[in-house]
Amino acid sequence: MSQISPAHIETLSNRGYVVIPNFLSRELVEELRNDILGLRYNGAFREAKIGQDSTNELNKDIRIAETCFLGRNRPELIKIYGDDSVRDRPNGLYDTLDSLCENLTDLCWKESSTLLDKSLTELLYAYYPSGGFYRRHRDAIPNSASVLRKYSLLIYLNRDGWDGKKEAGQLRIHLDGGGDELPPGVKPKFVDVDALGGTLVLFKSDKIPHEVLDTNSERFALVGWYNRAVTASDIGNLGDGGTGDIVRVGMLAVALALVTVGVANIMG
Repeated sequence: MSQISPAHIETLSNRGYVVIPNFLSRELVEELRNDILGLRYNGAFREAKIGQDSTNELNKDIRIAETCFLGRNRPELIKIYGDDSVRDRPNGLYDTLDSLCENLTDLCWKESSTLLDKSLTELLYAYYPSGGFYRRHRDAIPNSASVLRKYSLLIYLNRDGWDGKKEAGQLRIHLDGGGDELPPGVKPKFVDVDALGGTLVLFKSDKIPHEVLDTNSERFALVGWYNRAVTASDIGNLGDGGTGDIVRVGMLAVALALVTVGVANIMG
């Protein structure tokens, strides 16, 4: 099973992001890309929206893509492929990502004195058509449920021979100290990561603004977020800003109660 090294974790901690080429084998990348094609054919994908909680909306000036939410035991996916897909099988996608989550648990505790909760992990397939993009944004926004996100992950699932110069679609990691926009008077500073199949990118969800540059070919990826456990203060913080979604607050309150007995699972 794919693993990350202590050196990778140290880089993530110190720099805020880490890029790991060939994290997944060619064979698994091809199987997962075919999984995306099959799920799209069977109508499992939807146009991707932006925003958090009740502000979630479709905005094609900011994002053109399609997504399919993943997770163990999702009935709409089991209906298409059963429970023995490349995602579900032993040492398949879900097992690989659970193992990755465990590798990050000590870092999460060191940085925030909280633990990652695997039951709150969010996963989705992202399909970008030719001309697709996702403008600069952050993954963890204060006063929303996304504040639970600690580490964002992206795994490219493109075919062998992807040409970054010709096909574009890079992930741009912004390092200018800003949020959703470049700070006034600050020069742009960024790193572009080519969308080569099998590459894993991890970054801190609340620290690293990023974007998907316009792609000139179909672009396939898996995207996800490892979330920390819900705490009592999260419920209050969501209400303090006046922008939290009341339904989401209720869901988090239920999750908080369930976490005490180890069965919270509201994000899947």
